[in-house]
Amino acid sequence: MSEAKPNLQLDKNLQDGRPRDLRTDRSGVLKNTFLHIPRIGRRTEDKLWRHGYISWEDYLKRCDSCPLRTLNPELVTSYLLESDQALEHGDARYFGDALPSGDGWRLYGDFRENTAFVDIETTGLFNTSDAITVIGLFDGKSAKAFIRGINLEDFADEVRKYSLLVTFNGKRFDLPFICSVFGEMPAFQGHLDLMYPLRRLDYHGGLKSIEKQVGLEREGSLKQMDGYIAVLLWKEYCRGSKTALDTLIRYNLEDVVNLQYLADLVYNEASARLPIAIEPLPEPTKFMLDTPFDSDLVDYLNDQVAEQRMQRQLQDSV
Repeated sequence: MSEAKPNLQLDKNLQDGRPRDLRTDRSGVLKNTFLHIPRIGRRTEDKLWRHGYISWEDYLKRCDSCPLRTLNPELVTSYLLESDQALEHGDARYFGDALPSGDGWRLYGDFRENTAFVDIETTGLFNTSDAITVIGLFDGKSAKAFIRGINLEDFADEVRKYSLLVTFNGKRFDLPFICSVFGEMPAFQGHLDLMYPLRRLDYHGGLKSIEKQVGLEREGSLKQMDGYIAVLLWKEYCRGSKTALDTLIRYNLEDVVNLQYLADLVYNEASARLPIAIEPLPEPTKFMLDTPFDSDLVDYLNDQVAEQRMQRQLQDSV
């Protein structure tokens, strides 16, 4: 049975929709990657590397002499030529849709300079009934907050500037919420959900737990905050507390700047496990925020939550 050639035409809208500064020199791992090609898994990719096919260029030059007879040279060549075009045009989604979730980190090195780290706060867990309250976005240089009732709608224009979005558990939570409000993300835009490559590197738990595992520290009472406290802060803001909004924003922006640290760490640790030499990124460093927050309010809300839990436990024991 003959194999069909790929029909993966680049979206024509990319000419007007994608970021303009993506045609730059890259030092990532994508041009060493074959895993996004159908019928090539990790074992086959590893065999290609060990036979000296370290990069796309290696295969395109010597495909006829490749000893892996299970591969269709014509099909692989066609995909590699199209991959080169996609990379040249900044189409991160082309690779993001094809790579396994645990290997999505391979996008990061090539698109790092056009990456947005994104995290949302909401009124609850369900995008069909709850609302986004805050979206934090960090581009590696500055952190921005988009707030319900103030400037949330501006997020739509801002997010189009980036070729790659990085989240934690965003595949199941953040992006469904965002798409329910703003529609589908741009056709060229890829998504790296760090939860999956972190698991492959044996980092387990939620974002806050993993931060502790890698030595990331939050300031003061921010260490005691979680998603439920974030919901309560929004309620306090709706009752008129300006410091509640400041604190919610700071909590959210801590998430997005820490995502950059984790993305750098994941890229370096995962690439170091490959049997080929990949240039590492600089040692991860945390971007320091100066957004104010109200420690007393956080302590008060935590005390309220603790008291409510005690009352429920007493009621359950009666």
